[in-house]
Amino acid sequence: MKTPLLPPVLALAAVGAALMLGDTGSAGRAQPAYRAGDPARGALVWMTAGCGACHAFSKAGATGLKDGTAPNLDRYLVPHARRVKLAVELFAFSRIYWGGRGMTAFGWSLSGQEIDDLVSFVTGKPFSAPPGGVARVPPLPVPPPVVTVPAATVARWVKLGRLPQRAVQGAALFAKAGCLSCHIYLDSGTRRLRAPDLEGIGSTGRTARYFRQYVAQPYRYGNNLMPSYADLGTDSLDRIAAFLVASRGPR
Repeated sequence: MKTPLLPPVLALAAVGAALMLGDTGSAGRAQPAYRAGDPARGALVWMTAGCGACHAFSKAGATGLKDGTAPNLDRYLVPHARRVKLAVELFAFSRIYWGGRGMTAFGWSLSGQEIDDLVSFVTGKPFSAPPGGVARVPPLPVPPPVVTVPAATVARWVKLGRLPQRAVQGAALFAKAGCLSCHIYLDSGTRRLRAPDLEGIGSTGRTARYFRQYVAQPYRYGNNLMPSYADLGTDSLDRIAAFLVASRGPR
């Protein structure tokens, strides 16, 4: 039977208990055979462990904490895993087991089976932890606070940039999605993490397809600092891409 990774003292205690009980459990019943992680079972673990109270995750219908201190899993799970050079499932296991900056360490309250199931749910594919477990991953910086602007500011962008209708719709999405948390656009937003000013990004000659793919999965282009926005969906990404293509500065 597979057991979760334990500190040496607890591991020895667990082995001793198993020997005394003949590995049949405290009630004298044989324990169920360990099974590979299952996303469906993991969805139940997600709910019972209260993961959605902190993390936003569209597959679970969770919106998470409004202050954004707990990473949105749709947007930060893959970039964070790439920053520490781990496979996504191993990064997720380490975070769940050991905890992190302000996150509970569930290695002491969930069984190995439950953790593998939860990792399977979060990553979308069956997962079984390696025999030696996974080392603790150091905390990563808190995601920047989400910066948004009102409709009046978007109207100003439209007027200054002479944006076409589809780009207008993309501008409204851009203003609310969190892009201005790191980018500047026509004097709006906050520049962080060396993110470029985007008011003239359309002059680079890049296509709408390029922008759509980049915004959805920036890590595929070597950018592990920018979150993924694939959770916005194809239509919204198309509109944002149209906005970026049309953004050529004040005209």
